[in-house]
Amino acid sequence: MLNKIFTICSSVFLISAFIAPGYADEHFPFLAEVSKESVNVRAGPNTNFEKIDKLNKGTQVVVVGRSYEWFKVQPLATTKSYIRSDYLKINGGIGLVLGDNVNIRSSANSDAASLGEVKKGALVKVLDQANGWCRLAPVAGTVAWIHQDFLKEVSADVPESMLIQTLEWPTTVEEPAKVVKEESIKIVTSSISLRGTLEPLAQSPRDDVHYEIIIDDKSVYYLQDIPQISFFANAVVDVEGNIIPNWQKQSMYPLVHINKISLVL
Repeated sequence: MLNKIFTICSSVFLISAFIAPGYADEHFPFLAEVSKESVNVRAGPNTNFEKIDKLNKGTQVVVVGRSYEWFKVQPLATTKSYIRSDYLKINGGIGLVLGDNVNIRSSANSDAASLGEVKKGALVKVLDQANGWCRLAPVAGTVAWIHQDFLKEVSADVPESMLIQTLEWPTTVEEPAKVVKEESIKIVTSSISLRGTLEPLAQSPRDDVHYEIIIDDKSVYYLQDIPQISFFANAVVDVEGNIIPNWQKQSMYPLVHINKISLVL
């Protein structure tokens, strides 16, 4: 009996010793190259999962993890990613995710394989829209899978340009917006914080003012334009800024120079 136990334990040890070094030496992410022609990329670490892309020999991929004999890789530009249009608020090719833990699908179908989830408030790049779905550029956090037999490591270092970056909306203005009158760039030292609904003006009081923020359906402030301010139209926002002096001599509402604006989710 002892001999059998010893034999079994020895076998397990030998198998572990054979497998462990390869896994133990791995580090993620790393840069790999497809080693054979027409290699299938799948939605999960098994041949039962849906094929979501096909890569030619020599194509480079970023490997971010492993599950047994399968490598987890970043989706490529050729790997199609979709999200339902009603989960996004879109402006200028950028979509803001409105739902919680929304699936990114491999095709424009709710039954298609999920490549991962995105959280409420995430930003995605929208490439196209049709039939209630948006096709996206590769999304940070989504993954695909390739069998280890079809990849070989090229480098332990991954160029920054190959990593999928998390999108961030440029909400902070470093330079004052272009103005019509000289006094409008004279920002007072006192600051103001506002929360309310950003609404477009039916009639602009001047060339660089097209929106107002309404607080509790009562207080109103005009906002000086910043790049992409239309992205926030008709949404509840937080605004940090400074009141531009002497403006109320020309209007019944104060005018605010925006330092930072963000959506209230």
